[in-house]
Amino acid sequence: MPNAHAARGPRLASALRPLLTPALGVAWGFALAALLLSGAAGGDAPRGAQAAAPPAEALVERVARLEAALAHVDSGPRDERFIAAALLLQAAIATPRPWLREYRALARLAPPGALPAPLAEVLLSHAARGLPSEAELRERYAALQPQLLARAPRPDGLVQQATLTVRAAASGIGLMSAPAPTDQDQAIAGVAQQLRRGNLAAAVADAAALDPTLQPLLAGWLAQAGARLAVEQALQETLLRMLSPSARPG
Repeated sequence: MPNAHAARGPRLASALRPLLTPALGVAWGFALAALLLSGAAGGDAPRGAQAAAPPAEALVERVARLEAALAHVDSGPRDERFIAAALLLQAAIATPRPWLREYRALARLAPPGALPAPLAEVLLSHAARGLPSEAELRERYAALQPQLLARAPRPDGLVQQATLTVRAAASGIGLMSAPAPTDQDQAIAGVAQQLRRGNLAAAVADAAALDPTLQPLLAGWLAQAGARLAVEQALQETLLRMLSPSARPG
């Protein structure tokens, strides 16, 4: 019924807004995508789906289940089916596997103007290969960190360098305290701390600001992390366009 679908709009927008926070996006994306898919298929969503995210399961398995459900959705408001496809894609992007099928489902269900060419190009450019997950990016940076610390600039002068070397050796056997970390040492550790907090954008910004001599070691990692940020931001902007009355296509 038109009135029923119209009344669901504000509730849908209110429920979706937490998904735009990266920390909540995956878990609630699964719950709300299941809710939307069951509603679009004509059934009532379970009460538990409205109250909490699904129980802990393998991430890839849950993506596969939602993908299979979306493939059978042939009715219901197009906007809601498009948002459900966007939530499914959001869940798939959180994994390191390719997401070409999820992207194609999103493109097929997109209302006119809902998926502008620049956003579509960003999503499609990585869909066939996938991207390292945030956990993998964190592990790869941890593997780089010893090399970064070894190559980080040190104080000039032979005397200063010799003093630091002697103090570091003496601290290893408990004779002296360890030398104070340099600014670059602290900055390198700061990137790892941002990654542990789940703040990939800040970690990328901090890593890009490290000393130029360290950038060749970081080039591959920065490219992968930057690509993940671009994909996540493109999908979030797609959802925002559907939720914002001023930006929503007419």
